[in-house]
Amino acid sequence: FGVVGMASKNALKDNFQALLGKENYSKGVVVKAAEDGSIAVDVYTVLSYGVKISEVSKNIQERVRFSLENQLGITAQTV
Repeated sequence: FGVVGMASKNALKDNFQALLGKENYSKGVVVKAAEDGSIAVDVYTVLSYGVKISEVSKNIQERVRFSLENQLGITAQTV
């Protein structure tokens, strides 16, 4: 698939939670809600060397959209 891990958007918070031994399931994911009810999802990933970034990114976008729509009934404005 090409994804090695999730990159931290807030390293201080994530490192503190790691020290406490807590899982951080939101690491690398930022969801922004607009006043009109739409949402935007930012996903921060670490990719393997040599993969096609555009293909991996497109695959991630499709999977996130699919999961949001099928599991939660939410349509993301952007991913």
